[in-house]
Amino acid sequence: MEPTKDELEIRNKMVAKVTDLAQRVFGMCQVLPFGSQVTGLCLPDSDIDFVIRFPKKGSTDGNAKSASKVIRLDDTEEEDCDFIASNPLHKFAEAVHDENEEHLSYLEVIEQTRVPLVKFTVEPYKIDIDVCFDQPGGPESADLMHRFMNSMPPLRPLTFVLKYFLSSRDINKPFTGGIGSYLLQLMIVSFLQQRSREDLMRTGRLGNYFNLGSLLIDFFELYGIDFNYVTTGISVRNDGFYFAKGERDKKSVFWQPSRQSGLAVENPLDITMDVGAGAYRIQMIQRVFEHSFKTLLAYVAEPREETYSILARIIPPTEAMEKRRVQKMESEAKAAVVNTFNNNNTERDLQDRNSRKKRKANGHDSNNKQAKHNDRGNERSISKYTY
Repeated sequence: MEPTKDELEIRNKMVAKVTDLAQRVFGMCQVLPFGSQVTGLCLPDSDIDFVIRFPKKGSTDGNAKSASKVIRLDDTEEEDCDFIASNPLHKFAEAVHDENEEHLSYLEVIEQTRVPLVKFTVEPYKIDIDVCFDQPGGPESADLMHRFMNSMPPLRPLTFVLKYFLSSRDINKPFTGGIGSYLLQLMIVSFLQQRSREDLMRTGRLGNYFNLGSLLIDFFELYGIDFNYVTTGISVRNDGFYFAKGERDKKSVFWQPSRQSGLAVENPLDITMDVGAGAYRIQMIQRVFEHSFKTLLAYVAEPREETYSILARIIPPTEAMEKRRVQKMESEAKAAVVNTFNNNNTERDLQDRNSRKKRKANGHDSNNKQAKHNDRGNERSISKYTY
């Protein structure tokens, strides 16, 4: 499910092209990829997300990593920056069209959404590019996920499986009411936090070694059957906890009278933001999770249903997946041959080095013996003529 080396190179080239185009269009701006492209949790066909940030009056340099250089804008530049910052969507969309007119297969400016963006696809890569402007939290959320992945080994494989699961059902796009990558990862993090807490209470120790299949089934059970979407919100701060959506300090953000069963997930980087607010198809997705739980349970509970692959019951393999599997096996086989060759060369080099050391040592000993023999001969000669 992970991209190949060639696919990663293509994605990196797209990042460079979008960055170059944005800087040519807007000049002084900061172009930041974020999301799965940065965390390394992208599928081969995952979107590449960008946020373009413009400098504010008296703000620091948008391209500088340190906050040491202050931009000084004159009145004209300030007016230009204000105009661009207030009208960036269509300006960038026009630039994308002019730059890629021959190879552009899709271009849309999506304004009627929580995060307005420019979405486009360039042939032949068929990778969607999403560009938003002056949105907070994107790159910072990637840093947060890196920290979670370091402390939670199951997070990475579960994310890949569940992202593909959602993508195969077309319920993974936030602007169509699906569960986006960041929301999904927060749901998995919360699930793992609760699971670790249960393991600690039951066994007295944290579950550092998990059965991924069991975790996947438990994830579907939690969000498909057990979780109360009407009353409960999710937070991953402070090792994770649930909260009541109707609490006085939570209600204004997380309680939606028109969608009482909506998914409420607190953004750990901005606790006044509900990451799950856009997932308006969550009731349908809940039923999908429930069905998947029951399907998997039929193949692991007694009496078991026989199948060649349990996971294939909910994620049917495609020709592309089979081709990717063969490519991965061939790549691993080539890598093994190269490693064996390198190891053999290393061993041969060590043997040659040891042999040279032995020959040198033997030669040194022979020279010493010859020198001692000559010294004794000289001593006899001297003693002969002394008397």
